[in-house]
Amino acid sequence: MHYQLIENQNQLNDFVEKIKEKPVLAIDTEFMRRRTLFPEVALIQVYDGEHLALIDPLAELSLFEFWQILKDPAILKVLHSPSEDIEVFQKYAGFVPTPLFDTQFALQLLGEGNCMGFAHMVKALLDIEIDKSESRTNWLQRPLTKKQLDYAAADTFHLLPCYEMISKQIAHADFFNIIIQESELIAEKRAYQTPHDLLYKDIKNAWQLSANDLVVLKELAAWRREKAIRKNLALNFVLKEHNMVEIAKRKPASLNALRQIPGVEAMEVNRSGVEILKCIEKAKAIDFADHPAQLKRLIDFPDYKKAAKDIKQKITAVAKAHHIPNDVLASKKQINQLISWNWKLDATERSKVPKPDLLNSWRYEYVKDELKEWDN
Repeated sequence: MHYQLIENQNQLNDFVEKIKEKPVLAIDTEFMRRRTLFPEVALIQVYDGEHLALIDPLAELSLFEFWQILKDPAILKVLHSPSEDIEVFQKYAGFVPTPLFDTQFALQLLGEGNCMGFAHMVKALLDIEIDKSESRTNWLQRPLTKKQLDYAAADTFHLLPCYEMISKQIAHADFFNIIIQESELIAEKRAYQTPHDLLYKDIKNAWQLSANDLVVLKELAAWRREKAIRKNLALNFVLKEHNMVEIAKRKPASLNALRQIPGVEAMEVNRSGVEILKCIEKAKAIDFADHPAQLKRLIDFPDYKKAAKDIKQKITAVAKAHHIPNDVLASKKQINQLISWNWKLDATERSKVPKPDLLNSWRYEYVKDELKEWDN
């Protein structure tokens, strides 16, 4: 396996010239995400079947011409389980490569099991064992070791022949457009930011809280994300989710009282205690008529089990008719997403959030006739 580490502009320019007319590129990224909200890109791997390069984004490079290749609709970009890579490109490049072919999803669509890891795929298709010992390495260190570089290069080197094998089956099943649309949907979902005023609804155990508690949680959730974005800190490094619920219940009025709450760490109080208390005071000043309504879980709705069973039966029939695995057309989570969107959100809230997967993209074309009553 021969590869090139690109650390200067001339190297990058030469590589771009070599690959810009190629129809398919295998791509991967290495990044770090220890305490940060956003991934820190450390390496971009690209292989066209002949030339394999590891582009160092920490070097002083203009990536403009390379970005044009990733935007070129005539060049297919192949990645394996690209959800986090998509986030890397959204943050670092400002766009997502298109069109994009996800080999992991393609295997699911072909009925080869859910979420097959890269090493498992390479072993199953190429009978090659991959060394994964560098998967948790420090990719931001410089210089990178030969073992790190070999590991990174192997990802795209083996990805391309796997794609070539998978794509033949996908073409035979006429599923190519589904894979492209699924990647576009993932990109849309990754780019979406829940409005500040709805964040509290996604907090675990928020359903346990009264309206009087929820108004505090709503303020805390909005403040936490604002600070996380401002400081580029992972949400739980600003304030742990389970601590938010306890704080909303107890509503401490002093830093000392905040410290007494079980689970609240000294670091959280030292860094954000004053801001947390301000959120509580702000919430207390909100008129009761403007407090959020108490939240309900799906199992709290008396017709939930019947509705979920009915949707699943309809999905199963459609999936069977089109030779698509049931859980690919609609997982339990996606069925619950559809019911929640209809039952838990009012019309105003629905206008602020993306439509459920079953009412969006390629899935909608298959199920729209069966799920008319859920398409409001």
